[in-house]
This record gives sequence, structure tokens and C-alpha cells, in this order.
Amino acid sequence: MSSLLEALLGGGTQTVERVRKDTDLDEKGAEQAYGTAVGTILRGLEAKSQTKEGADSIWDMLRKQVEQGNVPSEAPAHNEHVQVKEMDPDQVNDILSVIFGKDAPKVEGGIGKVITLDSEATKKILGKVLPAVLGGIFGQAEKDPEESPRALPQILGGARTEMEEKQPKTRGIFDAILDRDGDGDVDLNDISGLIGVLAGKQ
Repeated sequence: MSSLLEALLGGGTQTVERVRKDTDLDEKGAEQAYGTAVGTILRGLEAKSQTKEGADSIWDMLRKQVEQGNVPSEAPAHNEHVQVKEMDPDQVNDILSVIFGKDAPKVEGGIGKVITLDSEATKKILGKVLPAVLGGIFGQAEKDPEESPRALPQILGGARTEMEEKQPKTRGIFDAILDRDGDGDVDLNDISGLIGVLAGKQ
């Protein structure tokens, strides 16, 4: 079975294409935007999952989104025919608030600054990426329903570790978004490189 990170970045070609079409980005820019959004969301979820209360709130949010049909119940790489709804801006705001709390606007702004897109375009990207990320996490965690919330730190921590092992420089990108408001030296080629490795392009 593929890892969560491999499923999202190696199997996210459909979402990358939707990002490209809807934001007028070229293929490389769409990959960078997608990878930046995926990595930021995963890092935020991992941090939130470190407490029991945080893990429970994430799991409750995942179940709610799946039940409402906003999030697929399995990772995109395992079922190419899963129809993923694009989230509207209000849904994006609600989920980012669960993940990042009061820092949600800062994080969203940090993503936009790094990928050099305005707030409206950034929210469109997040509306496409969030269902894929949340569906992948739900699909892996639900294998043991009673222990699903407790499985989140391991699943998310494993994705972060794999990301940093595959491309160590990505850590600085997500630190910049989460800790320094997107300031600092950020090379998005590091994100494209990570996607290439997991997709078997390199």
C-alpha cells in the first residue's frame, strides 16, 4: 500500500490539472501550488493531532466532511473515479480554522505569498486540494475505527518525515509559511522536485 504522501503527491495529477486550468498557471506552477498547499495542510494537521483534543477535533471534522459528501472516503491514488467536490470559500475557511485556529488567515496568506497568487486564487487552490488531502487521511485512519483519532499523529508524522527525507529543503518552505508569515528564502523548485520523485518522473 502506498504511503499517504505518495498517494497525495504521486497520485494527485487530476487535482494538479484542475489547479492549472482554474488559475492560469503552467504545469510547473500548478505542481508547486498543489505541493505547497498539500505540505502546509499536512504540517498543520500533524501539529494539531499531537493532543487528544486536537486529534478528536480533526477526526470529527473528517467524518463530518465525508458524511456531507465534501470529502472522498479513500485516497485519490487508489480510486481514480472518486468524484471530489470543490469546496466553496466558506467551507475552506471553516476547515482551515479547525486546523490552524486563529492563525488560519495568516497561514492562507503565507501560502499565497509563497506561490505568488492573490487571496481569491489561493482559496480556489485550497478548495481543490483540501478534499484530496482530507480524503487520503480519512482513508488511512478509518481502517481501525475505534482507534482512528489516535492513529492520526502517526499517519501525519509519517507523511512529514517522508517528505523531509525525500526533499529535505521542503522543511524551510513550510516553516516559512507556518512560522514566519511566508518570509525568507523559498525555492519552489524543491516542491516540484518532491512531486517528481513521488510521481516517478525523476
